[in-house]
Amino acid sequence: MPKQDIIDAADKYSIVNLKLEAEAAYVKSTDISLNNAVDNLLYADSRNCALLKEAVMNFLADNHNEAAEKISFDDVPGHVVKHLIAFGRNSKKDANGTNVDELTALRRKLGNWVWKLMDLVRQ
Repeated sequence: MPKQDIIDAADKYSIVNLKLEAEAAYVKSTDISLNNAVDNLLYADSRNCALLKEAVMNFLADNHNEAAEKISFDDVPGHVVKHLIAFGRNSKKDANGTNVDELTALRRKLGNWVWKLMDLVRQ
């Protein structure tokens, strides 16, 4: 069963822990590219998937020059564009040139925590 189907079902039936686990797995297994960034962003927005949205925004921030040239944002809702602009404005780069802000760090910790929790539950 595709991870998006699991996310959709978990979202529909409000099974938060399953949705978080499926979203984390989806983010971990998906290579975000210029070809799928907008689709992933729109999906993340429609399902309220913060980890996926953050991953796409990080990708777009890291590849902003190429993204601006090659991606059409015409079909992206205004509120999502505002989030992208705000994210770009608030992004900071670490020593490796990676975008990092406090929210990103907290979401990464949350994602790691979810994985550790799920490992404990499986034992």
